[in-house]
Amino acid sequence: MPPTPAPSPTPKLPISARGVVEDFSELTGLERLAYGRIVLFALELALLVLLYLAMRWLLKRVVRRVGEQLAVRAKAEHQASRVRSLAGLLQNTADFVLGFVFIVSGLSLIGINVAAIIGTASVAGLAFGFGAQKLVKDVITGYFLLLEDQYVAGDYVTIGTVTGTVEELGMRITRIRDDDGKLYILSNGDIAQVCNHSRGLVGTSFELSVGAAEDITVVTKLIEEALATQNLPEPARVEGITAADATKTTLRITFKAPHGQRPVQLLPALRSTLRDALLAANITLA
Repeated sequence: MPPTPAPSPTPKLPISARGVVEDFSELTGLERLAYGRIVLFALELALLVLLYLAMRWLLKRVVRRVGEQLAVRAKAEHQASRVRSLAGLLQNTADFVLGFVFIVSGLSLIGINVAAIIGTASVAGLAFGFGAQKLVKDVITGYFLLLEDQYVAGDYVTIGTVTGTVEELGMRITRIRDDDGKLYILSNGDIAQVCNHSRGLVGTSFELSVGAAEDITVVTKLIEEALATQNLPEPARVEGITAADATKTTLRITFKAPHGQRPVQLLPALRSTLRDALLAANITLA
């Protein structure tokens, strides 16, 4: 009976599964030096830091470039602002996740039992979660505010009793600056109703009084002709007489502001235009 041939030795791979640094130390004999372990630890830590920084830079660059490309292709300005806001939230989320992974990897590198810490943290996190329901609600609501496109930075909105321009829509809070320059900080979880004045054409009305003896038909024609020169998206209209007495007649005028502008911003210019046009036609103002 012929002898059973001995199994051929398994070739040793130049790179083992224990890690790049260990393989490097075996190939170079670094671990046999007096301070070899310290040098290996420093190399592992440096490699971990470089990997973290490289991934953080790469993720930010990818998110920023994709966000800018999508913002450029957006058909409306509010859609571009929405894309940029979403890109900012994704960058913050990526920073948090990468930071957590880096901390866990660093603890594992110095010999700390990460599994035990994560198990303890999960129990503590469960207890903490009951006390942080408001925080979680704010963050989740912030994402839905963006995904549902309720408002973005730059929009003029009314939220509750606050009316102003949105300066920032963050993960937890919304910052609004009102017309007087006061800054309001609202928790996203407390936002129940939003009135966005920047979507579509927003209209308003104001009143103008002329002398009681003036011909209202002539005055109406002059007003509409004067306002036709103001580049309004729709022709302004004189709705009619709202008040009349022995000295004056009051007319109500309605108009809509161009997209992205507030009617209150146009009122001074419209009143000045009407005043000049009526005085030039010898119409008495009251």
